[in-house]
Amino acid sequence: MKRAIMTDEIQLHVKELQHAIIVAKLNYEIWWIYKEKNSRKRFVDVLNYYPHFFQMSLHAHFVAMIIALYRLYETRKDTMNLPQLVKLLRKHSDLSIDEIKSMESDIVRIRPLWQKVSILRNNMFGHRTNMFDADHVWKKASVASNQFKKLIDDSENILNRITHVWSRSSHAFNLSATQDAQRLLEDLKRLKEKKL
Repeated sequence: MKRAIMTDEIQLHVKELQHAIIVAKLNYEIWWIYKEKNSRKRFVDVLNYYPHFFQMSLHAHFVAMIIALYRLYETRKDTMNLPQLVKLLRKHSDLSIDEIKSMESDIVRIRPLWQKVSILRNNMFGHRTNMFDADHVWKKASVASNQFKKLIDDSENILNRITHVWSRSSHAFNLSATQDAQRLLEDLKRLKEKKL
C-alpha cells in the first residue's frame, strides 16, 4: 500500500513538472514571436496599432515563462520541483544509486541557467527588490534569449530521462503556440490593412 502511495506521489510530481515545462515553452514561443527581430519587423504595424495590448501581452508571457522555469529547479523542499522528484526516487524507488547520481548531475549541470532565471524572478517579478534598478537586475542575471529556450529544452530532456528510467515512459512535449500566434498576428495585419 505504501509503495502505491509513493508511486502516485511521484507520478503527481512528474505531471506537475511536465505541465510547468509546457507552460514555460508555450509562453516562450508567444513572447519570442513578439520579440524576435524578423518577426517584429513583419508585424510591427500590428504591434504598434494595439500598443498597450501587445506591451502587456509581451510582459505577461515573459513573466509566465519565468515563473514556470523557476518552479522546475527551485530549492524549497515543500514544492514539486526536479530536485525533489529525484529525492523521492532516491528514497522510494528501486533505481540504482548510479542512476540517481546521474539525474542529480543533470540537475547540477543546468543549475547555472536556472540561477539566471532565479535572479529575474526573485528581484523583478516574484518580488521587486529595492536594492537595484531593473537595468542592474538584468545585468546581474546576464541572460540571453536563447538561454531560456535552452533551459526549456534541457528540462524536457532531463524530465524525460528521469521518467524513462523510472517508468519506461516519456512525454512528447509537442504542443506549440508559434503557429497560433503567427496566424493571429497575420489575421490582425489583414484586418488593419482592410481598414486603411
